[in-house]
Amino acid sequence: MNDEEAIKNTGLNYVQGWYEADQERMKKALHPELVKRRFVSNEEIWAVTYDWMLNATKDGTGRIDDPKEGKFDLTILDLNENIASVKIISENFIDYLHLIKINEDWKIFNVLWDYI
Repeated sequence: MNDEEAIKNTGLNYVQGWYEADQERMKKALHPELVKRRFVSNEEIWAVTYDWMLNATKDGTGRIDDPKEGKFDLTILDLNENIASVKIISENFIDYLHLIKINEDWKIFNVLWDYI
């Protein structure tokens, strides 16, 4: 699998894991040092961690009725040997991801997101 395919696979695990409440898929996508943030206002920034994402996934926070029909549009914005920047548009969200390559696996390290 080349890097582009591996990055897309990581993105699929992230979004489909959320849609399906599949904690193992989500775990495959995320780096344990993940920080995911949403800018709400100058006074408020939401931030979640790897553990929060795994627990929310397991609890079905993002589950949708038909995960295979859920929106998934991934664009690789930039790709280097060991880092990548990706944009994902899903059912309710836009995510800008920073990924890192560790032992041939691509993991999501940072996320900036918002509702669409």
